[in-house]
Amino acid sequence: MNIAVIIRQVPDTEAAVKPHPANQGAIVEDGVKFILNPYDEYAVEEALRITEKDGGEVVGVCIGPQRSETAIRMAMAMGMARAILISDAPAVEADLVTQGGILAAAIKGLSARLILCGREMIDTQNDAAAAVVAHRLGIPHVLAASKIEISGDKATVVRDIEGGSLEIETALPAAISCQKGLNEPRYPTLIAIKRAKNKEIKKMTLAELGLAAAQPKSRVTALRPLQARSAGVKVAGSPEEVAGKCAAWLSETAKVI
Repeated sequence: MNIAVIIRQVPDTEAAVKPHPANQGAIVEDGVKFILNPYDEYAVEEALRITEKDGGEVVGVCIGPQRSETAIRMAMAMGMARAILISDAPAVEADLVTQGGILAAAIKGLSARLILCGREMIDTQNDAAAAVVAHRLGIPHVLAASKIEISGDKATVVRDIEGGSLEIETALPAAISCQKGLNEPRYPTLIAIKRAKNKEIKKMTLAELGLAAAQPKSRVTALRPLQARSAGVKVAGSPEEVAGKCAAWLSETAKVI
């Protein structure tokens, strides 16, 4: 079974991200470390486990600037066979709906029976990639899988819900987004990292995919840093005094009661 995995490069969660002063909707990239989207690691790992069991090839599909090769090479070091990278500025700057159509066009030629991606992108918290791509390809989708079992032309997917779990059966081909807990992503060895440097990253343009640059349906108009939290209020005294002071503060200062 051939599997397509949608991957993306994002800023490290520990990076100090600042809004760009001149480019609305962008960040200052100087000094920022970029990594493979953590949720995508679960998608890559699950794809590798399925192909190691049933055979097939894992191919990555990525929309992003040229520096996205770093994230792609990491997925390749895990075991992904090859990848497609679309770096056209209109594609990189497009909204998720437009990018979904681009990804669908790239995946269409891969004969993939299964499309996997991370549950969400940690930089923008977009969590609809699987749904948008599935819609464009006319196939079913399931989001936030915590377990995937493949049997013939069907996939059984378990989703964690509050107080229990939901089991969904879908026909293949299908698109499925992967949740934390689905598996434990492998750590690439040094030899695997070196071998990944020789794997193919096919760079494709919108023209090669038969697409024209489209006007985005939506765009980020501004990024703002979080406001600093004000200092807390310390209350001393006996339990009765503390209770009285807290009630007075909530009523007179915070005005929430």
